[in-house]
Amino acid sequence: MNKKVLIIDDEEIIRLSLEEGLLDFHYDVATAKDGKEAIHKVYSFRPDVILLDMKLKNENGLDIAKNIKNIDDYAEIIIMTAYADIKTAITAIKLGAIDYLKKPLDLEEINLSISKAIKNQSMKKKLKLYQEKEAKEHYEFIGEHPIMQDTLKKMDILAKNDSVTVLIRGETGTGKEIVSSYIHQNSSRKDSLMLSVNCAAIPSQLLESELFGFEKNAFTGANSSKKGLLELADGGTLFLDELGEIPLDIQTKLLRFLETKNFKRIGGLESIEVNLRIIGATNKNLEEAIIKKEFREDLYYRLNVVPIVIPPLRERGSDILKIAKFFLNIYANRFRKNFVGFSEKAKQQLLNYHWPGNVRELKNVIERMVILNDTKILDIQHLPIELRNTISKNPFTTPNDLIAEGFSLEKNISEIEKSYIKKALDQANGNHTNAAKLLGISRFALKRRLEKYFE
Repeated sequence: MNKKVLIIDDEEIIRLSLEEGLLDFHYDVATAKDGKEAIHKVYSFRPDVILLDMKLKNENGLDIAKNIKNIDDYAEIIIMTAYADIKTAITAIKLGAIDYLKKPLDLEEINLSISKAIKNQSMKKKLKLYQEKEAKEHYEFIGEHPIMQDTLKKMDILAKNDSVTVLIRGETGTGKEIVSSYIHQNSSRKDSLMLSVNCAAIPSQLLESELFGFEKNAFTGANSSKKGLLELADGGTLFLDELGEIPLDIQTKLLRFLETKNFKRIGGLESIEVNLRIIGATNKNLEEAIIKKEFREDLYYRLNVVPIVIPPLRERGSDILKIAKFFLNIYANRFRKNFVGFSEKAKQQLLNYHWPGNVRELKNVIERMVILNDTKILDIQHLPIELRNTISKNPFTTPNDLIAEGFSLEKNISEIEKSYIKKALDQANGNHTNAAKLLGISRFALKRRLEKYFE
């Protein structure tokens, strides 16, 4: 993708000659004759580098530079002037200009200055990306189970096709954000930002401004303009976690953006075009939400271009011990403890437990065990009580050696029922009638159990 250069000069001959010359250097070029047209082009064209004449007819280039930086801080500004003086140059640099060229202009010199500006812009984005990465704890994608290997193949295909919208589905704690991070980091967008937002954690009245940004005075308290996540993630990836919780009015705006790739800030008149990939994730049954008029059907089909379904941890048993060992190594290093691993009985219990909280719950369990114990081998007595009392996943076995103090038969039978009900509902995509048929019970019996266990 060619880099974009915007030329701002009130002399048409200069604009045309610079445009023709820069096209030969394989830049995408746009021009503007004054500040008003320049601001419009900054919004619509999204330039990487701006060549700005210091003296326009009735305008000061420094004022225009300041306005541009308020809109897009990543845009690199190169000042052009026939009246070079040190004081003006210093002022321009303070306002964010990266270079200062004296007229008459030399194309080779301009190209060199633009190349320097582009490198500087890339460094700024990489620094921001590094800061984002450092702020987050990174976990590897671990999945040797056949289901996960199939998922990994799909993830690799999606990474290569970096314009395709992705929808990741799965229970809470299955690792949807790790999947999204894997896709981003293995795509051509990896050197740009990946930003995340939990749509369920932000009040609906704030979510719109968080996504789309706003202009100064757009509403009470908007004392300055603000870029939204769509704008900040330009060139990269935006991860919308729990997107099933997005309010209907914002769903409409999101759908329009996915169709056109442009949007307006709240209170704004200019359309802003960005190039980014949307990856959404949800544990909600969107088909059921559509029936209930809680989710737009057209948005669902627009998001569901390539779905990825992550199975719950209990259905990929061969991965449980590998993931547990991975977290054991992480927390042993963090807390400076020396652990060899798990005893055979502890391993069996980890495999027997149904893991309602999935990978997130497993991570928390291992962290707790590392904090509370110093033995090299973690045994069954070091497990949390809810894991020590777990019976085999197979309800027809009688694991006499696993019964520990505080064991509750009623609780364990309830857990087995809950596990099968969840699995049946997943298979039936939330349809209660079909789930009841899978379980071999009546719909009324299923309803009673749902009320008992989940309300």
